Amino acid sequence: MQRINIAVLKERGVSVDDIAYLAYNAQSKYLEDLTIEEMRDSVLEILRKREQFHAILLGVNIDILAEKGMLAEPIQSIIRDDLGLFGLDEAIAISIAGNYGTIGITNFGNMDVNKPGKISILQSKKEQCNCFLDDIVGAIAAVAAIRVAQKHALAKAMNTLEIEL
Repeated sequence: MQRINIAVLKERGVSVDDIAYLAYNAQSKYLEDLTIEEMRDSVLEILRKREQFHAILLGVNIDILAEKGMLAEPIQSIIRDDLGLFGLDEAIAISIAGNYGTIGITNFGNMDVNKPGKISILQSKKEQCNCFLDDIVGAIAAVAAIRVAQKHALAKAMNTLEIEL
């Protein structure tokens, strides 16, 4: 599943490093010893999960169908134009973030509102529909940051970084 997730994201212009940098930038102000490699590992672990596999495949395929004009109106225009009042894209992203509790949802909300880095780039691409993808990328980055923050908090409490989440 991880390999397919990485390939699907890459086909749509998103790399593991893009997501890792989003997560790193969200968390680095709180953890001075944080490394991009640690975030990359966290992203890779998330991309192994079945729930993310389903969310990525569904979201990307809906985006592609809208890009090709293959949906019925009015949903075609709603998705192609990423209409602000359409919330199913966020619902799928929240399903990813929710696997990590309310803090995952809160972190995703921050990504969704502020649209840092690659999320902003995805939203501004007019030649490619990214209605679902931008939110999915934000959710994966949000939970990658949470996983690492939780690991560091537990390690600090137990005085070791040898904790597997």
